[in-house]
Amino acid sequence: MTDHYGQCEAALMTKVRTLTDFFPKEWQVSDDESVINRGADYFFITLPSSFPAARADGKSKAVVWNVVCDLYVRFNSKREALTRFKAVRSALFNLLHSDPMLNKTPGVSNVLMSAGGELQQDLPGDNPNFIIQTLTVAISQTITFQF
Repeated sequence: MTDHYGQCEAALMTKVRTLTDFFPKEWQVSDDESVINRGADYFFITLPSSFPAARADGKSKAVVWNVVCDLYVRFNSKREALTRFKAVRSALFNLLHSDPMLNKTPGVSNVLMSAGGELQQDLPGDNPNFIIQTLTVAISQTITFQF
């Protein structure tokens, strides 16, 4: 059986890893939050979320895989961190919205990135120290089942 969510999440991470100015190491884009302890200025951590589904036709389902993504940017000073945060978020926005098929992932027809919450900062004085925003990437996929 195909893990359709896993297929989409892997395609998302592969796409984000092309932003090597921000994510030069593959492990900076991960589904494992513990990589943050390895030390880098940027991280993109994915988690599965909701997936509304509807019948597309007799054999197909239309699914929107929502991937919750925490974007971490190392905090040194507020001004510097915000400048770097805006740059990486803009790069992610443009990258994901410019490829609605997510590198031709089977059945994928649209990708949307949004954010619904404010910036957060982990505890000042703790090492490492980051500003964080939770993003949602919605990946629309039509899945055809064989009976």
